[in-house]
Amino acid sequence: MSESAPPPRRGRGARAGLDLDTIIDAARGIAPEDLTMQGVATRLGVDRKALNHYVSDRESLLELLAIDAFRTRVAADRLDLGDTWQDACRAYARSMWRSLVDVGPWLPYFRFTSPRDLAIAGPADVIAERMLAAGFAPVTVSRAMHLLVTICRGFAQDAVIGSREGGHPQVEDLRQALMSEREGYAALRTLIDARVDNYGEEQFAFDVDAFLAAMERLRL
Repeated sequence: MSESAPPPRRGRGARAGLDLDTIIDAARGIAPEDLTMQGVATRLGVDRKALNHYVSDRESLLELLAIDAFRTRVAADRLDLGDTWQDACRAYARSMWRSLVDVGPWLPYFRFTSPRDLAIAGPADVIAERMLAAGFAPVTVSRAMHLLVTICRGFAQDAVIGSREGGHPQVEDLRQALMSEREGYAALRTLIDARVDNYGEEQFAFDVDAFLAAMERLRL
């Protein structure tokens, strides 16, 4: 009596009808803390290993979904880059900051690491073109754009933390530490007592203006 044939294996990769867009679409709506490769595979009705043809691991999938959320948010902006490199930097920075804040729980996983990021690179190309035309050296433009993105991302992270009840923990910890000291640190006490909002619109405008002023000096 011949042995029965083994059950057919489920297809992998393209044979399972998968591509990266299909995987990302299936993963949308799952909170970062709940996201697993197996959970997405189950949604798609495929073997978990089928996902590995396109996504190596959970961290890579988290990054792709963070980029997807950011791209969707940026696309909703009607970005006016103005006429100068300064106008473009301000508009791009504001859009990036607001978009990073709005992606919320995806922010810790956001990276500019994938060729798919080119879908949101249009404004960055305008900034680079205008800065080069204004006389900045390529190396300066590259470093400047990296710094601008770093400012936006760091500010967005602090804004998200600072918006939580009780304020930013570092500020509150410093306030408590100063209260425990009866003397000294007069300047820091003045700053803390002023209760300046370092996570809102005015602070962000200050940061970008400082960036632009520094770049103007580097062009001289």
